[in-house]
Amino acid sequence: MTEEQSHVQTDSTHQTAETSVKKIRKHKRRKLLKGAVAVPVVMTLYSGAALARTSNITGEADSIENAVFKDTPNGPQLLCVFPDPMQTQIPGGPYDLGPLPQATLIQEPKIDLTASADTVLTSKMQQLEACHTRGGIMISAAAYTSIMTKADININLTL
Repeated sequence: MTEEQSHVQTDSTHQTAETSVKKIRKHKRRKLLKGAVAVPVVMTLYSGAALARTSNITGEADSIENAVFKDTPNGPQLLCVFPDPMQTQIPGGPYDLGPLPQATLIQEPKIDLTASADTVLTSKMQQLEACHTRGGIMISAAAYTSIMTKADININLTL
């Protein structure tokens, strides 16, 4: 065998070994990809509606006309609900009222329903201001109904 033929044979052996290594790597890569594709992925997404049904998170009523007023012998009184002090509250809402919502009725100033519409509105706004001063919020009738279906609101007249 000539020296030239010996180099050609050595080169082809070297190329064959290199090709085999490449084929093995390619096969391993394919096997890895096939295995990854075959593994099913299950992800759980929670429904926002389900969370809303189980939480006492609410925003403040958008207007005094939509706020809850309880009829009492002394006239209507604003239901002032307090965000849960154990939860971090975002200024401006929404507010987490916690598992046992607490509230009070704002009794002053009295609302005289026989007075003019402007006087009634002024009295309601003054009750809202008193509620905010105490750290409470007014809630809408819809929010009140929703919360009452999950947990009773504890109305404490001394708060």
